[in-house]
Amino acid sequence: MQRRNGATELGLAVASLAAMCRFVEGPYLPAATALIVLLAVFGSARLQGQGSRDGARPERLILPGLAAFAGVGIGRLVGPVPWLAGVFGVTWLAVTWAVSIEVEPVLSDGSHARPVAARLGAFGLAFGAFAAVGGLVPGSIPGGGHQPDAPTSLAALTLLIATGSLAGCRAATVRPHTGRRVATAFVQYALVLVPAGAVVWVLGLPRLFGPALLLVAMYLATSLRESDEPVRSNVRLIEESAALVLAGLAVVVLGLLMRQW
Repeated sequence: MQRRNGATELGLAVASLAAMCRFVEGPYLPAATALIVLLAVFGSARLQGQGSRDGARPERLILPGLAAFAGVGIGRLVGPVPWLAGVFGVTWLAVTWAVSIEVEPVLSDGSHARPVAARLGAFGLAFGAFAAVGGLVPGSIPGGGHQPDAPTSLAALTLLIATGSLAGCRAATVRPHTGRRVATAFVQYALVLVPAGAVVWVLGLPRLFGPALLLVAMYLATSLRESDEPVRSNVRLIEESAALVLAGLAVVVLGLLMRQW
Protein backbone atom coordinates (compact mmCIF):
# COMPACT_ATOMS: atom_id res chain seq x y z
CA MET A 1 0.00 0.00 0.00
CA GLN A 2 2.83 2.39 0.85
CA ARG A 3 4.46 1.80 -2.53
CA ARG A 4 1.12 2.29 -4.30
CA ASN A 5 0.55 5.61 -2.54
CA GLY A 6 4.10 6.63 -3.35
CA ALA A 7 3.55 5.85 -7.03
CA THR A 8 0.40 8.01 -7.07
CA GLU A 9 2.18 10.92 -5.41
CA LEU A 10 5.17 10.62 -7.72
CA GLY A 11 2.86 10.54 -10.75
CA LEU A 12 1.10 13.68 -9.54
CA ALA A 13 4.38 15.53 -9.06
CA VAL A 14 5.72 14.51 -12.49
CA ALA A 15 2.45 15.34 -14.27
CA SER A 16 2.28 18.78 -12.61
CA LEU A 17 5.82 19.67 -13.66
CA ALA A 18 5.25 18.28 -17.15
CA ALA A 19 2.21 20.54 -17.57
CA MET A 20 4.21 23.56 -16.41
CA CYS A 21 6.90 22.69 -18.94
CA ARG A 22 4.40 23.63 -21.65
CA PHE A 23 5.39 27.27 -21.03
CA VAL A 24 9.17 26.76 -20.90
CA GLU A 25 11.08 27.90 -23.97
CA GLY A 26 14.61 28.22 -25.27
CA PRO A 27 17.66 26.65 -23.65
CA TYR A 28 15.75 25.98 -20.43
CA LEU A 29 13.57 23.33 -22.10
CA PRO A 30 16.17 20.52 -22.32
CA ALA A 31 17.23 21.11 -18.71
CA ALA A 32 13.64 21.13 -17.47
CA THR A 33 12.84 17.96 -19.40
CA ALA A 34 15.90 16.18 -18.04
CA LEU A 35 15.04 17.16 -14.46
CA ILE A 36 11.46 15.86 -14.79
CA VAL A 37 12.64 12.57 -16.27
CA LEU A 38 15.23 12.23 -13.49
CA LEU A 39 12.54 12.89 -10.91
CA ALA A 40 10.50 10.00 -12.30
CA VAL A 41 13.54 7.71 -12.49
CA PHE A 42 15.01 8.41 -9.06
CA GLY A 43 11.58 8.52 -7.42
CA SER A 44 10.82 5.10 -8.89
CA ALA A 45 14.24 3.81 -7.80
CA ARG A 46 13.57 4.92 -4.24
CA LEU A 47 10.21 3.14 -4.17
CA GLN A 48 11.72 0.00 -5.66
CA GLY A 49 14.44 0.02 -3.04
CA GLN A 50 12.01 0.05 -0.12
CA GLY A 51 12.02 -3.37 1.49
CA SER A 52 14.26 -4.83 -1.22
CA ARG A 53 17.73 -6.19 -0.55
CA ASP A 54 18.77 -5.86 -4.19
CA GLY A 55 17.58 -2.28 -4.66
CA ALA A 56 16.36 -0.91 -7.98
CA ARG A 57 17.35 -2.55 -11.25
CA PRO A 58 18.24 -0.18 -14.12
CA GLU A 59 15.88 -1.79 -16.64
CA ARG A 60 12.96 -1.25 -14.24
CA LEU A 61 13.48 2.51 -14.37
CA ILE A 62 12.89 2.78 -18.12
CA LEU A 63 9.09 2.85 -18.17
CA PRO A 64 8.70 5.65 -15.57
CA GLY A 65 11.30 7.71 -17.43
CA LEU A 66 9.57 7.19 -20.79
CA ALA A 67 6.19 8.12 -19.28
CA ALA A 68 7.60 11.39 -17.93
CA PHE A 69 9.37 12.13 -21.23
CA ALA A 70 6.19 11.52 -23.20
CA GLY A 71 4.13 13.71 -20.88
CA VAL A 72 6.47 16.68 -21.24
CA GLY A 73 6.71 16.47 -25.02
CA ILE A 74 3.05 15.78 -25.81
CA GLY A 75 2.00 18.61 -23.50
CA ARG A 76 3.90 21.00 -25.76
CA LEU A 77 2.05 19.79 -28.86
CA VAL A 78 -1.41 20.79 -27.64
CA GLY A 79 -3.08 24.06 -26.80
CA PRO A 80 -3.18 25.12 -23.14
CA VAL A 81 -6.99 25.13 -23.12
CA PRO A 82 -8.57 22.62 -22.86
CA TRP A 83 -6.15 19.90 -23.96
CA LEU A 84 -3.35 20.50 -21.47
CA ALA A 85 -5.59 19.38 -18.61
CA GLY A 86 -6.20 16.10 -20.45
CA VAL A 87 -2.48 15.59 -21.01
CA PHE A 88 -1.91 16.26 -17.31
CA GLY A 89 -4.42 13.56 -16.36
CA VAL A 90 -3.06 11.00 -18.81
CA THR A 91 0.53 11.71 -17.70
CA TRP A 92 -0.46 11.24 -14.06
CA LEU A 93 -2.08 7.91 -14.84
CA ALA A 94 0.78 6.76 -17.08
CA VAL A 95 3.55 7.57 -14.60
CA THR A 96 1.59 6.09 -11.70
CA TRP A 97 0.95 2.90 -13.66
CA ALA A 98 4.55 2.62 -14.86
CA VAL A 99 5.93 3.06 -11.36
CA SER A 100 3.36 0.70 -9.83
CA ILE A 101 4.10 -2.11 -12.25
CA GLU A 102 7.86 -1.77 -11.78
CA VAL A 103 7.86 -1.77 -7.97
CA GLU A 104 6.36 -5.26 -7.88
CA PRO A 105 8.91 -7.87 -6.73
CA VAL A 106 10.56 -9.87 -9.49
CA LEU A 107 10.16 -13.62 -9.66
CA SER A 108 12.84 -15.97 -8.36
CA ASP A 109 14.33 -16.45 -11.84
CA GLY A 110 14.64 -12.69 -12.39
CA SER A 111 11.68 -12.33 -14.76
CA HIS A 112 8.95 -9.73 -14.41
CA ALA A 113 5.89 -10.57 -12.34
CA ARG A 114 3.62 -9.14 -15.06
CA PRO A 115 5.58 -9.59 -18.31
CA VAL A 116 2.70 -9.00 -20.73
CA ALA A 117 1.69 -5.74 -19.07
CA ALA A 118 5.30 -4.55 -18.93
CA ARG A 119 5.87 -5.37 -22.60
CA LEU A 120 2.67 -3.68 -23.75
CA GLY A 121 3.59 -0.69 -21.61
CA ALA A 122 7.00 -0.52 -23.27
CA PHE A 123 5.47 -0.36 -26.75
CA GLY A 124 2.72 2.07 -25.73
CA LEU A 125 5.12 4.44 -23.99
CA ALA A 126 7.54 4.15 -26.92
CA PHE A 127 4.81 5.48 -29.22
CA GLY A 128 4.13 8.31 -26.77
CA ALA A 129 7.84 9.12 -26.56
CA PHE A 130 8.16 9.11 -30.37
CA ALA A 131 5.28 11.58 -30.61
CA ALA A 132 6.75 13.70 -27.80
CA VAL A 133 9.95 14.36 -29.73
CA GLY A 134 8.03 16.74 -31.98
CA GLY A 135 7.23 18.92 -28.97
CA LEU A 136 10.70 18.78 -27.45
CA VAL A 137 12.64 19.59 -30.64
CA PRO A 138 11.05 22.75 -32.09
CA GLY A 139 10.68 22.69 -35.86
CA SER A 140 11.23 18.94 -36.16
CA ILE A 141 7.73 18.13 -37.45
CA PRO A 142 7.47 18.36 -41.26
CA GLY A 143 4.34 19.57 -43.00
CA GLY A 144 2.78 22.65 -44.50
CA GLY A 145 5.76 23.18 -46.76
CA HIS A 146 8.18 23.01 -43.83
CA GLN A 147 11.09 20.59 -43.87
CA PRO A 148 13.38 20.44 -40.81
CA ASP A 149 17.02 21.40 -41.31
CA ALA A 150 19.83 18.91 -40.75
CA PRO A 151 20.74 19.83 -37.11
CA THR A 152 17.10 19.76 -36.05
CA SER A 153 16.50 16.44 -37.77
CA LEU A 154 19.66 14.95 -36.23
CA ALA A 155 18.55 15.98 -32.73
CA ALA A 156 15.09 14.51 -33.29
CA LEU A 157 16.46 11.27 -34.75
CA THR A 158 18.84 10.88 -31.81
CA LEU A 159 15.96 11.15 -29.35
CA LEU A 160 13.79 8.78 -31.39
CA ILE A 161 16.48 6.12 -31.56
CA ALA A 162 17.42 6.49 -27.87
CA THR A 163 13.86 6.29 -26.55
CA GLY A 164 12.92 3.44 -28.89
CA SER A 165 16.02 1.43 -28.01
CA LEU A 166 15.38 1.89 -24.28
CA ALA A 167 11.78 0.77 -24.71
CA GLY A 168 13.03 -2.24 -26.66
CA CYS A 169 15.40 -3.07 -23.83
CA ARG A 170 12.51 -3.11 -21.38
CA ALA A 171 10.46 -5.34 -23.66
CA ALA A 172 13.41 -7.71 -23.95
CA THR A 173 14.17 -7.88 -20.22
CA VAL A 174 10.81 -9.05 -18.90
CA ARG A 175 12.33 -12.54 -19.12
CA PRO A 176 15.43 -13.72 -17.27
CA HIS A 177 18.38 -11.76 -18.65
CA THR A 178 21.98 -10.73 -18.20
CA GLY A 179 23.71 -7.39 -18.63
CA ARG A 180 25.06 -8.57 -21.96
CA ARG A 181 21.56 -9.34 -23.19
CA VAL A 182 20.41 -5.86 -22.22
CA ALA A 183 23.26 -4.24 -24.15
CA THR A 184 22.65 -6.51 -27.13
CA ALA A 185 18.96 -5.65 -27.18
CA PHE A 186 19.73 -1.92 -27.13
CA VAL A 187 22.08 -2.23 -30.10
CA GLN A 188 19.68 -4.45 -32.07
CA TYR A 189 16.77 -2.06 -31.65
CA ALA A 190 18.97 0.90 -32.51
CA LEU A 191 20.10 -0.81 -35.73
CA VAL A 192 16.45 -1.24 -36.74
CA LEU A 193 15.35 2.25 -35.72
CA VAL A 194 18.17 4.09 -37.51
CA PRO A 195 16.96 3.23 -41.06
CA ALA A 196 13.31 3.60 -40.01
CA GLY A 197 14.05 7.04 -38.58
CA ALA A 198 15.94 7.95 -41.76
CA VAL A 199 12.84 7.05 -43.80
CA VAL A 200 10.71 9.28 -41.59
CA TRP A 201 13.13 12.17 -42.09
CA VAL A 202 13.72 11.73 -45.85
CA LEU A 203 10.02 11.35 -46.66
CA GLY A 204 8.93 14.01 -44.19
CA LEU A 205 6.10 11.94 -42.72
CA PRO A 206 3.75 14.22 -40.76
CA ARG A 207 2.58 14.07 -37.15
CA LEU A 208 1.74 10.57 -35.90
CA PHE A 209 2.76 8.69 -39.04
CA GLY A 210 6.44 8.79 -38.11
CA PRO A 211 5.87 7.34 -34.62
CA ALA A 212 3.57 4.69 -36.11
CA LEU A 213 6.26 3.57 -38.57
CA LEU A 214 8.88 3.44 -35.82
CA LEU A 215 6.56 1.37 -33.65
CA VAL A 216 6.03 -1.12 -36.49
CA ALA A 217 9.82 -1.34 -36.87
CA MET A 218 10.17 -2.03 -33.13
CA TYR A 219 7.60 -4.80 -33.22
CA LEU A 220 9.29 -6.36 -36.26
CA ALA A 221 12.64 -6.30 -34.44
CA THR A 222 11.02 -7.94 -31.40
CA SER A 223 9.53 -10.73 -33.50
CA LEU A 224 12.84 -11.46 -35.22
CA ARG A 225 15.08 -11.38 -32.15
CA GLU A 226 12.82 -13.56 -30.00
CA SER A 227 12.25 -16.31 -32.52
CA ASP A 228 13.32 -19.70 -31.15
CA GLU A 229 13.76 -21.11 -34.65
CA PRO A 230 15.82 -19.97 -37.64
CA VAL A 231 13.93 -17.36 -39.61
CA ARG A 232 13.97 -19.37 -42.84
CA SER A 233 12.28 -22.37 -41.26
CA ASN A 234 9.73 -20.42 -39.23
CA VAL A 235 6.76 -20.01 -41.54
CA ARG A 236 4.67 -18.19 -38.94
CA LEU A 237 7.44 -15.65 -38.34
CA ILE A 238 7.87 -15.07 -42.08
CA GLU A 239 4.14 -14.43 -42.48
CA GLU A 240 4.08 -12.14 -39.46
CA SER A 241 7.11 -10.22 -40.69
CA ALA A 242 5.56 -9.81 -44.14
CA ALA A 243 2.38 -8.46 -42.56
CA LEU A 244 4.41 -5.96 -40.52
CA VAL A 245 6.31 -4.83 -43.61
CA LEU A 246 3.01 -4.29 -45.43
CA ALA A 247 1.72 -2.35 -42.41
CA GLY A 248 4.81 -0.16 -42.52
CA LEU A 249 4.34 0.48 -46.24
CA ALA A 250 0.70 1.39 -45.59
CA VAL A 251 1.79 3.92 -42.95
CA VAL A 252 4.26 5.46 -45.39
CA VAL A 253 1.69 5.72 -48.20
CA LEU A 254 -0.96 7.23 -45.92
CA GLY A 255 1.58 9.66 -44.50
CA LEU A 256 2.60 10.83 -47.96
CA LEU A 257 -1.03 11.29 -48.94
CA MET A 258 -1.72 13.30 -45.79
CA ARG A 259 1.31 15.47 -46.53
CA GLN A 260 -0.12 16.32 -49.94
CA TRP A 261 -3.38 17.44 -48.35
